[in-house]
Amino acid sequence: MVRIAIPTDDGKTVASHFGRAEYFVIVEIEDSKEVSRKLSENLHARGHHGGEHNHHGYGEHFGEPHNEHRHEHGHHHGHDEVFASTGDIDGVIAVKMGPHMFNDLKTRKIGVYLVPLNTTIDDAVKLFLEGKVKNIVK
Repeated sequence: MVRIAIPTDDGKTVASHFGRAEYFVIVEIEDSKEVSRKLSENLHARGHHGGEHNHHGYGEHFGEPHNEHRHEHGHHHGHDEVFASTGDIDGVIAVKMGPHMFNDLKTRKIGVYLVPLNTTIDDAVKLFLEGKVKNIVK
């Protein structure tokens, strides 16, 4: 069984930023087929809306800079709330994410698969099942 987390704000499309998405769609895959899908609230996003943007992360063309939220004083870069929201996962499908989230995923040996902005959840799962998205974690 493979479990993939996909960030979403509307339950239909992949959110533009992994860590700030309202929800994660958790997709379970077995024998190259989707066997279940559930929506899980992103606990990390609760306290991280608004704010100023000042440092760079990774975009749909990995390494492409984008603005990332500034962490409030005292906030550590650990993303325990994200992993509490997703549970045990083997990979994530995202449009972009900050460098700290990328490193947290890499450290946990969780695959990262990038898709273009406005990709639907259904299309993202299809691309993953067809092997048309590459794991950028080396």
